[in-house]
Amino acid sequence: MNSLFLLLIAGLVFVFGYRFYAKLLALGVFRLDPNYSTPAHTLADGRDYSACNRHLAFGHHLAALAAATTVIGGGVSLIWGWIPAFLWVVAGTAVAAGAYGLGSLWLSARHPGLGPAGLAAKIIGPRAADFFFVLGFFLLLILNAACAGLAAKLMAAFPAAVLPFWSLIVVALALGALLHRRAGAEILPAALAVLPLSLLLIWLLGKAPVAITGAVHLDLRGGPVLTLDAVFLWVVLLFAYGYHSARLPQHVLARPRGFLTALLLGALLFAFYGGMVVEHPALVAPEFNAPRAGPGVAPWLFVTLTSGALAGFHLLVANGVTARQMERETDARYIGYGAALVDGLIALSAILIGAAAFDSAEEWNRFYASWENLKDPQKILLLYLNGLTRYATAIGVEAEFARTAAATVMISLLVATLEAGLRIQRQLLTGFVQRRRLAVLQKDRTLLWLAVGASAAFALHDGRGLGWLGTWPVFGVANQVLALAGLLLLVLALKRARRPVIHALVPLGVLAVLANWGLAQLLAEWAAAESWGLFGLGLLLFIMECGIGASALMRLRPTTPAAPKT
Repeated sequence: MNSLFLLLIAGLVFVFGYRFYAKLLALGVFRLDPNYSTPAHTLADGRDYSACNRHLAFGHHLAALAAATTVIGGGVSLIWGWIPAFLWVVAGTAVAAGAYGLGSLWLSARHPGLGPAGLAAKIIGPRAADFFFVLGFFLLLILNAACAGLAAKLMAAFPAAVLPFWSLIVVALALGALLHRRAGAEILPAALAVLPLSLLLIWLLGKAPVAITGAVHLDLRGGPVLTLDAVFLWVVLLFAYGYHSARLPQHVLARPRGFLTALLLGALLFAFYGGMVVEHPALVAPEFNAPRAGPGVAPWLFVTLTSGALAGFHLLVANGVTARQMERETDARYIGYGAALVDGLIALSAILIGAAAFDSAEEWNRFYASWENLKDPQKILLLYLNGLTRYATAIGVEAEFARTAAATVMISLLVATLEAGLRIQRQLLTGFVQRRRLAVLQKDRTLLWLAVGASAAFALHDGRGLGWLGTWPVFGVANQVLALAGLLLLVLALKRARRPVIHALVPLGVLAVLANWGLAQLLAEWAAAESWGLFGLGLLLFIMECGIGASALMRLRPTTPAAPKT
């Protein structure tokens, strides 16, 4: 099978989905109103709530959508063959992820000032609020730690990308100052100026690699307690940056940096797909594959590809970041559905690299020989970056520059997700403190320190047991459980508004089966291996899901009218 055929099919489905299905959702289901005053206007505070041009909001939203997990999921999914992975990415993106992304923005805009837990309290009931808080905070704890850890490992593995990455933060600060309160017409000239400048910085500064060698081991009673090395240093610096970014108004740093990262991502994808068109390689991966030692395609394909097809994290980004910047409600179609499609293109690029970037089927078989080989996310990211470099050179890009640019963009995407994750964690903690009236924790800075401290401690764990790498298998299921809860919110909100619910109800039913099927298999596996820490986390996920579902059933239960007094 030639890769161009897959590109053509995916392109047609995505164009058709945006042109027709997204329009149906916007006009017939969610009924987006161009005159509705969004939270960016009604709650404008110059910090979290500030209206901006839809292209800026789109770039920030896209950069925050955990594109690295999309790449990892797409790369791992090839172990079951390229046909199931391709079909789920294309169909899942155009139908489920697009509707979920658009609906999440509509839901957040129509309930201004409410976080995910607040939405749950209003739509489902007060009991569901704490379940949403724990579920969202738990998911972000793993994701923030993974993003910081992976970004630090990439900086250690690609020292040429270190200076370009940090220099782009300075460019983003200048871009933010330039675009703040400027007309939308100035976005294009600014983008046309800043993109070549950023590429020039990557090319120039990439020639001065920053490598930190050596390590200091702190031992206690004959065993290592802490290792101070390059990864440790970069993790600490990334969380320090994330803390200050989350404290600043979004328009100062997070928004322009996200927009700049999205521009660079677009240039990288253009180079990749251009190289694919030039080389049009044949796929060496099998159409279907049954790994000798690994889980079956169902439900694990859908759990693995939760980012890139249907990710619960998208609700958190829509609610905590994007809806608070959306200038018009009608922008939800472009931002929510459009970003889901680009996320699908990222997943598709990972699948094509995993299926076509090997020189032979034997080489592919060696890489995908067993499930254990794919448990380290860094391996998949390195495969992806090498694939991007290979196809970028097919259109004349210098290999060293392409490799440095790809690594810089991937690190920037990881940090954009970290920035958004820390901001949303602070918001979740603020809502919890306000509901529980914990006066001692009312200070915003204290809550942000709690979020940063918890995520940093998790990231600095050595990766065994309950470290972020050890709990990475839980992430996919937790992401699906959160997506399940978000779809439930959409169904109930649409039902209350007397609008069609089928477009959210069908993905809800499918996801309910897949998420619980995967969770049940994980619980059985952990119990058999006596991994009681992971078993406890999985059981906690199931309890939270049951709590949300029970609260929703109680809200849906018809009430019996009281008997008249005699």
